Amino acid sequence: MDSRTTTRPPTAVLAQVIAQLEATGWAALVVDAENRVVWVSDELKGFIGESDPVKLGVGKNLAAALLSETWLRTITPDSAFQLFTDAMPYLVDPAPGAMAAFASTLPEPMRTVLAGIEPKPMPEVWTGHFDYQVGGLDPYQVVFVFTRVREESGAVAGGYSITYIGTRPALLSLLARGDESMYERMARLVEPGRHQAAILFADLQDSGELSRRLPTSRYFDLIRTLTTRFDRAVAEHCGIIGKHAGDDMTAFFLVDDTQGPEAAAAAALGTARSLQGTASALGEELAEVVGGGIRMNIGLHWGANLFMGQLVPGGRLDVTALGDEVNECARLQESMRGGGLGASKAFLELLSPGVADGLAFDPANVTYRPLSSIEGVGPKAVRDAGTLAVAIL
Repeated sequence: MDSRTTTRPPTAVLAQVIAQLEATGWAALVVDAENRVVWVSDELKGFIGESDPVKLGVGKNLAAALLSETWLRTITPDSAFQLFTDAMPYLVDPAPGAMAAFASTLPEPMRTVLAGIEPKPMPEVWTGHFDYQVGGLDPYQVVFVFTRVREESGAVAGGYSITYIGTRPALLSLLARGDESMYERMARLVEPGRHQAAILFADLQDSGELSRRLPTSRYFDLIRTLTTRFDRAVAEHCGIIGKHAGDDMTAFFLVDDTQGPEAAAAAALGTARSLQGTASALGEELAEVVGGGIRMNIGLHWGANLFMGQLVPGGRLDVTALGDEVNECARLQESMRGGGLGASKAFLELLSPGVADGLAFDPANVTYRPLSSIEGVGPKAVRDAGTLAVAIL
């Protein structure tokens, strides 16, 4: 087994395989007839966190590549040892002296384990798994399938491996209902850090009264519809959904995702208008039952230096943000009544007249006042954000 780098262009058959895998977006790699890595997909590069072909082991035997620091840093030690034990019989070179030469390049205990491995003919298809880890997050199981590729003559041309999360398709189908672009935006926050973003908080007014007046099943449908349409509006405006707690809704619109502060603010205001429209339409549908309609109270604020990142508890994926502005936006939203839409001066002054025209907002005719002066404002809002300059749109 030669662990040196020997880069050769893929054969016509392997080139065709690579083209097809590339089109699917799979996390995949391709090896030649000598089990040297010839191609790694962009999706797998992102999964590993490396794009340098040399560090990925392109040109090296697959075993040597997988045992490099680049790959091992994403696999738990126990599963790396098991993967080594299971896969090595198919990858070792049975030529005299080849195994000993390769073993000399390995750390213990891999070197000792290799000495006891007997080469086996590689099956046409074989599978395995390992525990993937990134950063300080808990690992999860990843499954792969390796398939041999043959020339028309029947000679081995190489093979390819496809990697996927070890989750049943029925469960993955639930994830597939979400917005892929939003998942991409959330994935970029796996490492917490500082960001500029527009903040949106929304809440269903008098939800307790509504839950008492409506049959439980119908109230559930109402909350589900509001939540689904809110999530859809956030996705359409390039935002990221924050935590949902009952009928409370939050979202963030990052400068990184919306091409600047003004675009982020416009996206948040556009989402707020959409949510108001949804509430109005649902209120008309339930007019006979709810009487006064469905009212969503909304607060909009600007976060110039939010600390944002993923929270990954056991049963869900959450993105959250920390900063004084987040707390201030929550208090602003709590101070709205009657389906009011309140926005801070810091937020609204990001919008130019041309942008604001399409959002039913005139920057030249806005009057601001301290949050503490709003009728019925609570003591927590006065304490946390009483001096915040706001306007009710």
